[in-house]
Amino acid sequence: MSQKRSRRQFLKDLAVLGAGVAIAGCSPVVVTVEKEVVKTVEVEKEVVVEKEVVKTVEVEKEVVVEKLITATPEAVEPETKTVKFMIWGGAAEKEAWQAREDLFYEKYPYIKIAILYPPGNYNEKLTAMLASGTAPDVFIPESMRTAVPQGILLPLDAYVEADTEWDVADFLPGQMERGQYQGVQYCIPGGLGPQVLFWNMDLFAEAGLENPNELYDKGEWTPEKFLEYAQALTKKEDDKYTVFGFMFYWPEYVLWLHHFAVPMFDAEYTKCMFDETTLNAIQWTADLINVEHISPLPSELGEFGSWPGFRDGKYAMFISGPWQQARLADSEYNWDIAWPPATAEGGPAMSAGRGGTAVYALSQVPYEAYKWASFTESKESEAVWAGLGFDLPARQSLIPKYESGELFTNPDAVPPSVAMWYNVTREATSQWTGGWLVPQTESLLGTAWGLVKSGEATAAEAFGEDLIKDIDASLAGV
Repeated sequence: MSQKRSRRQFLKDLAVLGAGVAIAGCSPVVVTVEKEVVKTVEVEKEVVVEKEVVKTVEVEKEVVVEKLITATPEAVEPETKTVKFMIWGGAAEKEAWQAREDLFYEKYPYIKIAILYPPGNYNEKLTAMLASGTAPDVFIPESMRTAVPQGILLPLDAYVEADTEWDVADFLPGQMERGQYQGVQYCIPGGLGPQVLFWNMDLFAEAGLENPNELYDKGEWTPEKFLEYAQALTKKEDDKYTVFGFMFYWPEYVLWLHHFAVPMFDAEYTKCMFDETTLNAIQWTADLINVEHISPLPSELGEFGSWPGFRDGKYAMFISGPWQQARLADSEYNWDIAWPPATAEGGPAMSAGRGGTAVYALSQVPYEAYKWASFTESKESEAVWAGLGFDLPARQSLIPKYESGELFTNPDAVPPSVAMWYNVTREATSQWTGGWLVPQTESLLGTAWGLVKSGEATAAEAFGEDLIKDIDASLAGV
């Protein structure tokens, strides 16, 4: 004969069954039964009232309260995913990227970063990978003006809006807009890149020349004064050049168009505005090589090289951005930064233009790719990058420590005039090489400059009406 079970026993059996099922599953679940029992007590009282006996019985009923409490399942370790990121750089840049990667793993250990450093031309390699369907998840597009219509960039607005760790308010005004195209966020803008003059303090002292910053303060640091100084700093021994006063560095003549404040393009970069003053500035720049010879001829470049030549005392001056500080940290010479020479109307250029870090639209790990792209310009990541002597941080909260030199982890990368970087930033105007044009336009301009730089053509010949028409056509074809 079967015995009838009470409701309480049924609940107990149910709890045990639930626990068994949980244990058998992927994530253990703990089931707790909490019971509260109040026993029945009978109390008998006699009250005598005029020989009449009254019995009062107080009964406390048994109450059983059973609660099923289900614990939260234990966290499951996220699946490890790999994000491919392609960037350019030498030894110093690779060290800086490794530092960023290590910091990233502290926050996101389940996302692995595979950094690719392609040999040769970065944009050519990226184009080939996009065409073959092997593009990295994260990269720097050559131009948003062509990349967005091609559908290769992932819109990031939804990711940014949902990211509680992304402090947009800490960016300098207008910074995020640099990564937008037609109002949509396609790129995470990088650090700032104002172009300043790097100068060898020892060579200046030997030549008895004044500090360029002092000349700037007096309004005397003009292109003419610069040429005078470059001539004084250029040295020859037995008809052989040992030191050149100036080194051309990317983007070469473009910087001088800003220094001379000549017409370049309209505000929307849809029309070329070159005029006679523009051509004169281009010719003046090329003459520094072919006429004044304060910079090496193409045949002499092999001996003097690029920025390492400045580090080693083969050049007295060159114009570039903050990333050079890390490269020059081990120089045996004393060096500093100064305002670039300019006319009264001209000023410095800014290489950090339109664009930034983007996510491939066909990435199989879009969320993880976004986390890496955004992390590279987070406050902690910018602090690491800037501390090693690379780009100026665009995070307002980091500026005071950068200007004081406190943010730098390598004291040898701190120039004496480090505090002037943000003063130059406020005066700088964006150069078109910062992603404002399209690759075809850049190619046309580069070819023309190559002819003038080598002395094969004058500026008027190379940048004639036919070229301007081709440039306008390339811009209109976007």
